[in-house]
Amino acid sequence: MKSVKLESPAKINLMLSVHGQRDDGFHALTSVVAPLVFGDTLIVSLNEAGVDRLNCSDSAVPTGLANLIVKAAVAFREELGENIYFDFVLNKRIPMGAGLGGGSSNAAVALCAMNQLRGDCMTKEQLRAIAAELGSDCPFFIDSIPSKMSGRGEVLEALPIELSKALRGQRIVLFKPDFAINTAVAYIRLIESRPSVYESLELAANRLTLFKDTKKLEGLLHNTFEGNLGHKYLAIPCLLTELRLAGFACLMSGSGSCCFALAEDAGEVSRIRDICEEAWGSSIFFIETSIL
Repeated sequence: MKSVKLESPAKINLMLSVHGQRDDGFHALTSVVAPLVFGDTLIVSLNEAGVDRLNCSDSAVPTGLANLIVKAAVAFREELGENIYFDFVLNKRIPMGAGLGGGSSNAAVALCAMNQLRGDCMTKEQLRAIAAELGSDCPFFIDSIPSKMSGRGEVLEALPIELSKALRGQRIVLFKPDFAINTAVAYIRLIESRPSVYESLELAANRLTLFKDTKKLEGLLHNTFEGNLGHKYLAIPCLLTELRLAGFACLMSGSGSCCFALAEDAGEVSRIRDICEEAWGSSIFFIETSIL
């Protein structure tokens, strides 16, 4: 095997409850995360150049050591203990600074692809451990199945099978304004607003229990960042309020700036698009997809 081509899915946070800052500087959180059919595509090949090389369809994406894919290659090589190098070709569709986990997904999928090229020499547990060192969201994308996320994001628990089945195929509409939100800045704003912005573990657990009992997403949707960041990025809460008044369940994903809405059919997708374009303009990022 000389090359591997894998899909690198985006994710949405169906719930993201931030509880407070930990002693190590990270934030404790409880989240329900689901992968999407929509995403990037990554081709990984062995090379003899003695250096990792990344080519990306989006010129705005850094291709050096600042990129998590290249960092993943370095970490994989160190864990393997071999001087092995890779070529990466990334077809980028997930927007940056969107809260859709694009960079984390790319890194985790790169780890899986490199492992395949080396004959599956590492277990998934080993890959998740490497991924956790790269970023809090990265371990989720080793398996990319609907999961409860806790700790700083590295503790994963797959949702019960019946809940995953209830989620699979749910029509999702993604829409993003023409600006990105830096994740580090988003967390700084939480710290500046503490403690009132943080939510208790009990509230998050109650929301998750209700979802398990009813299998209805509407009661699960919550994002600590949405209200906090809304004071600075007014375009987001204004549009989400309008969509909710129109009867659509919607939420900002992650630390933003991308948002999503639940839709039942093509007619609802069209109505959501009309509301979004009227608020943010016709050139916005707008994608119809579904939960994987």
